[in-house]
Amino acid sequence: MAAWLSTLEKCDILNWPKVNSHLYTVRLYAFDAFPLSYTPNRIDLTRANLKAFIRIKKDSPSRAEYKRLMLTAYLSVTCMAVALAYATLDLLNQVYYAIPAYVVLLCTPMLSLWLLRQQKYKLAKVALMVASNLVVFWVAITDPFETGAFMFFIPVGIGSFAMLAFEDHLTGFVLAAFTSALFLLAFFGDIHPTAITRPTEFYIKISFIINYFISLTIALLALYFLINLNKASELELIQKEDFANQKNAELQKVNDELDRFVYSVSHDLRSPLSSILGLTNLARKTNDREELLQILMMIQGRVNAQDDFIKEIIDYSRNARTETANEPIKVGTLVRETIEALRFNHNADKIQFKQLINDDVIIFSDRIRLTIILNNLIANSIKYHDFSKPIPTIEIGYRSAQNAIYVTDNGIGIATIYQDKIFNMFFRGSDRSTGSGLGLFITREVVEKLGGSIILESTEGKGSTFTVFLPIAEHTVQANS
Repeated sequence: MAAWLSTLEKCDILNWPKVNSHLYTVRLYAFDAFPLSYTPNRIDLTRANLKAFIRIKKDSPSRAEYKRLMLTAYLSVTCMAVALAYATLDLLNQVYYAIPAYVVLLCTPMLSLWLLRQQKYKLAKVALMVASNLVVFWVAITDPFETGAFMFFIPVGIGSFAMLAFEDHLTGFVLAAFTSALFLLAFFGDIHPTAITRPTEFYIKISFIINYFISLTIALLALYFLINLNKASELELIQKEDFANQKNAELQKVNDELDRFVYSVSHDLRSPLSSILGLTNLARKTNDREELLQILMMIQGRVNAQDDFIKEIIDYSRNARTETANEPIKVGTLVRETIEALRFNHNADKIQFKQLINDDVIIFSDRIRLTIILNNLIANSIKYHDFSKPIPTIEIGYRSAQNAIYVTDNGIGIATIYQDKIFNMFFRGSDRSTGSGLGLFITREVVEKLGGSIILESTEGKGSTFTVFLPIAEHTVQANS
């Protein structure tokens, strides 16, 4: 390419300093109507500028249509540049018969860009293609056959399909038929305007080289665009398929959990009722007052267990369907209220509670959900404590740097093999487990709903520590500073 440009300059066919000067001047006049940001020394035709000028919102059309609109804008600018280059070349060589065609090729892309700006996308594409076809037809019948002007019918035909969506394939076929008709008319029609002076042979050869490279470049770019668009569509389909598969897997997991949940809940709801039914039958058959009182206490225990289980289900449902609040909470006060509410739990009076949180500690979170978390963790520590130890202890503290609340006990601890399952639904990790297996599962669900996390550190026979990490809000830091 550089070699034949050098030859042109040496032959004085093109005076390149003069050409550049003309091109720059004409480009400034041509683009002055369009506020595409440029400096005095350089016009910047970046994608962002084109997109901003023609007001294409990437999120409004589809991804494919957005690319087609950008291709239309690029082809419009390319047509203007080609028209200016050919006009300059012909003027310098005193060839004037194609100047009207270049004027059309210069003005129509401006109209196309304006139509894009008005969001009349299809009209902009059709106008550009019709004008390009007519210009190529005019050049084909006026230029000598040896210049290869007929080659431009190929990129124009490809462009008709590249710019239009599949939904507009009929318009694409009509434009392609229009291109073919003009080609046949120009080739076989023997239409040659009179009073046209044949250019020099050197000009004809140079024109052929230029026509070949420009038509080939435009055709390859259009084909590359179609291939790239097809690849992007395939990738998008693959991503959607992966996303759908992932969602299906998640739904399957949810369905499995729901089936298990329904089965376990129905079993756990029926079990106390069956026990109560059996105890009432025993009560009818006894006349012993002490035995009757014992049966009533057992019935009360079953009712309390049923009540606790229903509360857990309500907590789970509330956590799933309600939005989180963000309110100031005095953590020390909330912990003290939770401990007082659990004072009458079985064996709670045998435990020493250590609250290591100052009353002035304030965090911003959801009070109801934080109450569920503290209630489940402290109740768990009470239930699974080791009362053979001299001083059964439960310690509740707060780490301001991490916005973390921890509950530590010196109870029976949790075996290592169970620690990664302890938060699973309906999991019971000990022979002493009398609960539903929902408590810690609900605790983790609530913590995650708040945007936090929970970790367990435990040694079997020594005790456990549950640490709840909550999101650190700016006002939480200010409140505790």
